[in-house]
Amino acid sequence: MRRDLFQFDLPDRLIARQPTQERQGSRLLYLDSAHDDLQHQRFSDFLDHVQAGDLIVFNNTKVIPARLYGEKASGGKVEVLVERLVDLESVHAHVRASKSPKLGSLIFFSDNISAEMIGRKGNLFELRFNQPVLNVMDAIGHMPLPPYIDREDTDADRSRYQTVYGDQLGAVAAPTAGLHYDEQLLATLSIENSLHAVTLHVGAGTFKPLTEGQVSGHVMHAERCTVSFDSIVALAKPNQNRIATGTTTLRTLESLYWLALKWRVEGAQPHQLNQWDWCQELHLTQKEMGWSMETAMQWVMKELDGKDWEFETAIMMVPPYRIQSVQALITNFHMPQSTLLCLVACAIGDRWQALYDVAKESNFRFLSYGDGSLLEIEPFVQ
Repeated sequence: MRRDLFQFDLPDRLIARQPTQERQGSRLLYLDSAHDDLQHQRFSDFLDHVQAGDLIVFNNTKVIPARLYGEKASGGKVEVLVERLVDLESVHAHVRASKSPKLGSLIFFSDNISAEMIGRKGNLFELRFNQPVLNVMDAIGHMPLPPYIDREDTDADRSRYQTVYGDQLGAVAAPTAGLHYDEQLLATLSIENSLHAVTLHVGAGTFKPLTEGQVSGHVMHAERCTVSFDSIVALAKPNQNRIATGTTTLRTLESLYWLALKWRVEGAQPHQLNQWDWCQELHLTQKEMGWSMETAMQWVMKELDGKDWEFETAIMMVPPYRIQSVQALITNFHMPQSTLLCLVACAIGDRWQALYDVAKESNFRFLSYGDGSLLEIEPFVQ
């Protein structure tokens, strides 16, 4: 598949650079797949599409103020974007400077805050701060707004570029479908439905456009995930409707499914899912075993014996991939030629093109601070 199959024109005026005044105030474009019908609604109308007993899954990662500005000993300006917390004082980070910092050199952020460059990990720099890095970011860090928002962050972004339920620090980009929920909506949903969280710490690689030429040439970034045993128990329940809030939640759940198959075949608990595992050995395993999501989770429950599951995933989903884990997806409108748009195409097929045409014609707001969509997914048949 070529990258240009996921191209569309995105007018600059449709890029949302500010959030709506109220979280539920965004619009919602609902795709009723059974009747091939698109409905224009408000996000608060999401309640009309939820049945009692539905399982709604969120990504509870929390964005860290990961952008830091400093200078080298020479006085040269440096911009640091933390990608991953390594330990209390060390991080892997992107560093922008006129010249890359050398091993052992220092970056100064204030009179009493500095970091030493202690190594490289691929295209990332390993930095060790002279004090706890979370304290540093809380004091002088900036919210890492996406590049297309194209403005300086403000104090308001500290709360609005953050879900109300995020409590696991580690993301450098927000799971933006969750930005539409407020406490009132969550309280209403919790009355009759099962709400569960997974954790995927979103990395800056989520903004990386597809590689030129064939989509298969794109190198996907790995992200850290944790799924609690309680959430796995909930996912194992049969005959339930499951709704994923956001592409990061869906990536976690789909990875969980394939890792379960990998565990069953290899006999040892895996902690890494590679980019194309699903279309290589595991594809044949799936055909032989015929596991559904709930079957896979029922098996995993027995093996985990009450423990949570931590892993990394670099899964990349492109057609003809079929969604295994959920029956519906809540997601914002994404950039052209992005891995996120590829995922949407896996969920609803070529209908993504009509969906995006309608969204543009109707002036829906795109990207992180934009409007949402609720997409019903056709059931996967073995």
